[in-house]
Amino acid sequence: MEFAFKNTKIFAVIRLFQRAFGQYKWQIAGMAALSFFSGILEIVGINTVIPILSFIKGGQATDKISQAIEKFFLFFHITYTVKYLLIFIILLFLVKAAFLFFTQYVIAEITADYEKTMRGALLKLTFAADWRYLSKQKIGHLDQILTTNIVNSSALLFYIGGIMIMIANIVVYGILAFNISPIIALLVFVLGGVIFIIFKPLFYRNRVAYREITQKYKHIAHYVNEHMIGMKTVKAMFVGESVLTVGLTYFERMKDLYIRVSMLKNCTNVILQPVGLIFIIGIFSFFYKTTMLNLASFAVIIYAINKVFANIQLAQSQAHAISSQIPHLMSVLNYKDETIQCAEKDGGQKTFSFQKSLKLQNVHFAYDDERKEYVLSGLSFDIKKGSIIGLVGQSGAGKTTIVDLLLRLFYPQKGVILLDGENIDNIKLSSWRANIGYVSQDIFLLNDTIENNIKFYNEALEHEDIVLAARMANIHEFIEKQPNGYKTIVGERGTMLSGGQRQRIVLARALVRRPQILILDEATSALDNESEMMIQKSIESLKGKMTVIAIAHRLSTVMISDKLIVLENGKIIEEGMPDELLKDKDSHFFKMYNVRK
Repeated sequence: MEFAFKNTKIFAVIRLFQRAFGQYKWQIAGMAALSFFSGILEIVGINTVIPILSFIKGGQATDKISQAIEKFFLFFHITYTVKYLLIFIILLFLVKAAFLFFTQYVIAEITADYEKTMRGALLKLTFAADWRYLSKQKIGHLDQILTTNIVNSSALLFYIGGIMIMIANIVVYGILAFNISPIIALLVFVLGGVIFIIFKPLFYRNRVAYREITQKYKHIAHYVNEHMIGMKTVKAMFVGESVLTVGLTYFERMKDLYIRVSMLKNCTNVILQPVGLIFIIGIFSFFYKTTMLNLASFAVIIYAINKVFANIQLAQSQAHAISSQIPHLMSVLNYKDETIQCAEKDGGQKTFSFQKSLKLQNVHFAYDDERKEYVLSGLSFDIKKGSIIGLVGQSGAGKTTIVDLLLRLFYPQKGVILLDGENIDNIKLSSWRANIGYVSQDIFLLNDTIENNIKFYNEALEHEDIVLAARMANIHEFIEKQPNGYKTIVGERGTMLSGGQRQRIVLARALVRRPQILILDEATSALDNESEMMIQKSIESLKGKMTVIAIAHRLSTVMISDKLIVLENGKIIEEGMPDELLKDKDSHFFKMYNVRK
């Protein structure tokens, strides 16, 4: 039962390698062939010592490899002398070095290709994943996957190449020993097998420890990224020491784990060295008083045994290294599987066409599909083309959820969203989002120029397009006053700019795409009055040119709306023109406006 379990684990590792590195199977097979061939060249070269010493002593080498070398010389009509044997050894080792160099090159090539290909694939899958999955990911996890996990998992290819070379060396040196003395060779392989079986449980413990290290790396990455983003708050609230204490607990645990894996790895090295030495001394003591081997054969077989044990020791170290990298590989493959399973659905075939209205019809939505606690319940309203619609309500009323549905980040469990009577699910996702502009409360700016932040990876845009969008967002004059104009660097997350300036650059970014529908999600909530007025002017200038959906806590922002929709607990409690709602002292909007005024 235990044997079957161990075999199952071995096959699981093999299947894991096939999943990860299956595309490199021919390169790996080539590495194996090169490794064995270079090993064969080495044993032939080492074995040549026997006929050389036999020549010096005036005897005749009787082992099979020496006889084969002699026949090789005779076949090519080369004089079988010490001089030519020495030249033969040099040539063999030069050719072996060339094969070894090429093997290392192949390993480096496929390792680098694996890292590049896997990083590209995971990044592509991440961008193609749905928002429900992405919104649950911790800050820093993807960074760890793309850097630490992929680098460590690619190291497995290097270790696989190294293991192949070591196996080749063990086999060929075993053949060399077998050529001289089958009994000694058999003893070496039996002892090597026993050692491997004894130390096998250590590999599993090593893998368990490294699995925890892999998880700790992710936690540390999340901890560092999260607190670097919030560093201003950390400094302002003077909680640096408390934050440090949390970090130190992670670092202390990492220290303990590293000590554990180091002891596990060193345990094999510490034990193997004396075992190998004792075995060699035992062989020497036994054959010293016999005439079974001449001095040359005995020297070669001792060398071969030493190399076998050295490679067994190295193989044990490599096995520990492979065991330690497997959790990294599993982390990479698990993330890949997750992103494939959570790929964003796009069943649309039609292109975006907006002539009349956008309608939400009896829309129900819950973030938890199983519990069905609806955030929106039976929501229905129309948005006419070219109009400005304001959405207001208390926090948790469902405003941002409506935005997420309109961006098609989520989909309603019940009801439909219609564009000119067409279910928006039938419209290609790329076509839909190309016509939707989005400005969020959380300002996202690159540490780049103002121009590149407005362009935002759209290389088809001309400078004139960027200037026009900046004028529409009331930010052009400010940009022109900067020493470098549109080439001005905004700093990390726009720290070189004020809140209003950052928000207007983001608005220009949305406008430069010339969307037919512009969604403003709390775009003025953190602005001063002057900046808010400039954003309002920008929005008002869009009336009739594009459809605007504005969510705002600051009610002054939505006073320019053609229609105001007041939400509460995922339902519409009233709607109408802002001025008309204000005339009704019993309306919710009147109460909200006067409380917040």
